[in-house]
Amino acid sequence: MSLIKNFQEYGNHLTELEVGCFHKLLSFQDLQPNLTISSLSEALNVSTTTIFRMVKKLNYKTFMDFRYDLLYHRRDEYEYTSRCDNVCDTIEKEIKDTMSMLRHLDIGKAIESIVQAKNVLVCSSGMNKYVAKILAVKLSLFGIRTIYPDDNWFLYLEANHLTSEDFVIVISRGGETKDIIDVMKTAKMNGCQILLISEKINSTMSKLSDYTVNVSVSKDEGYDIDSRLHMHLAIEYLLRELVNQHLYSKKYL
Repeated sequence: MSLIKNFQEYGNHLTELEVGCFHKLLSFQDLQPNLTISSLSEALNVSTTTIFRMVKKLNYKTFMDFRYDLLYHRRDEYEYTSRCDNVCDTIEKEIKDTMSMLRHLDIGKAIESIVQAKNVLVCSSGMNKYVAKILAVKLSLFGIRTIYPDDNWFLYLEANHLTSEDFVIVISRGGETKDIIDVMKTAKMNGCQILLISEKINSTMSKLSDYTVNVSVSKDEGYDIDSRLHMHLAIEYLLRELVNQHLYSKKYL
């Protein structure tokens, strides 16, 4: 749900001060990806408690969820004064946002489960298949038995043979691809743990996942030219954490 829709549905629960804060947010021109409750309260000249209460009343579970909608979904409702942003500046902002999200992750348990898994099934569709294939190859090179069917039907068949000893990694931009959701449901019924890499914070796939790695939202131009840059950053992060937490530690045991 977008920021505006949340306000329309839950805005009647806000106090006059909180409504004033919300409207001030809509006029901000330069919101930083690493926005925090503290920096926001300072900019609005209110307490962090006021911001926290406003976020909760607007039906957001966490401030990160609220920040996500504030930074990105608002673009669907309001036109920028200038739509000719410098390409390098746009890419830089998106990368910084992705790195901010990755910096605050703790996927130690997920990596532990990946290392101990009997098999790791990598799932994707569309353009994400190119990223998934790279991840599958890299995991295999690390000695992890990785399964990566290119066809969705074979992917579903593989999911049927998974057990609680296996692990599933899903790469999806929007988190709503039906074929992949069916695979995830089958994997969950078989007792598998699932890690999702996605742009969307709240999705059907995120509800089915045990671990989630979120990345910056790429601007949708109406045609799929996105290189999945942020997905690449996410799998690079995952692989390096895998090396740092396990391969190096084994080397020096």
